[in-house]
Amino acid sequence: MAKAKTKARAKAGTADDSVASRAGNMLYSANQIWLAGLGALGRAQGGAGGLQRFEGLMKEGTRLQTAALDTAQKAVMQAFRGAQQAVDQKVGGVRNQAQGTWDNLEKIFQARVQRALHQIGMPTAEEMSALAQRVGKLNHSVEALAKSSRQKPAKQAARKPARKPARKPARKPRAATPPVAGEG
Repeated sequence: MAKAKTKARAKAGTADDSVASRAGNMLYSANQIWLAGLGALGRAQGGAGGLQRFEGLMKEGTRLQTAALDTAQKAVMQAFRGAQQAVDQKVGGVRNQAQGTWDNLEKIFQARVQRALHQIGMPTAEEMSALAQRVGKLNHSVEALAKSSRQKPAKQAARKPARKPARKPARKPRAATPPVAGEG
């Protein structure tokens, strides 16, 4: 256990040393640049045409600074685009996952509502659709029957002439019969 702690401290120490070494290198480079600038300034000020050399060095420095800024801006923009693409990919993945989860929740909710409605005797959408189709067929059949029954009397009237009812002969009145003896 103590060895592991020592190794972890040693690794942390090397990381700290690396950062300190980089910082020292940057300070050293900045110091060299400063000294080179002072040397250039000294040369520009000394001797004939010093002012022209100084202005030339300023122009060259401005050009170098502009080029360095452009390069830095391009690097920052490239890093920003890369980060933006990575974020967009992550957001897209999360969005797809959330959509899938939402779809699953919707299916579960619909199934539970459908089960509850079925338990209280409500027909399902499929049953209602089948019933509507049957009602439609029955309605069509009833309309066909009604249409055919309206056409039959007209056809029968056209085929057969109307018959007059036969007259029955008038009944003859009964003759009165004499009462029979013993009746009373």
